[in-house]
Amino acid sequence: MEVNKEEFESTCRLFIESVSNYFSVMTDHDSEINVPFLKDITQLELKQYTGMIGISGNKQGYVYFSANQDLFEELINIFIGIDDPDTDDLMDMAGEISNVIAGNIRASLGTNFIISVPLVFEGRPADLEFPEDTFVYVIPLTWRNHQAYVIVGLQ
Repeated sequence: MEVNKEEFESTCRLFIESVSNYFSVMTDHDSEINVPFLKDITQLELKQYTGMIGISGNKQGYVYFSANQDLFEELINIFIGIDDPDTDDLMDMAGEISNVIAGNIRASLGTNFIISVPLVFEGRPADLEFPEDTFVYVIPLTWRNHQAYVIVGLQ
């Protein structure tokens, strides 16, 4: 399936709005969205913890939210008051953020934009593969001095 570049960029703008709204509404602290860019999938870097949502229906692909432990620790502390979360807590938070971001997009694009349950992992798994014909749009962001990526891949 070939992706129309204008349609792809429009969808990515929805992801930018979704992640911006997530941080401003859920934490009362705005995130700073840095200049998004297209990335060669073979050179894609992920942070310490990543939540991934598969996309199917009228669009095919995925969305990742990837950040280091300190961002997730701060969010967990804000939301549920845990000062020293364990790995399971951190991975749950990575999955939750990716799920909320993708869910907000689904609300905008309708029921034919189908999202999976989150897949969460630490680091970059050796067997992580991306389809060759996938546009990868990386949205770097900063929230309270923490760096993160929203990565959107559509076929």
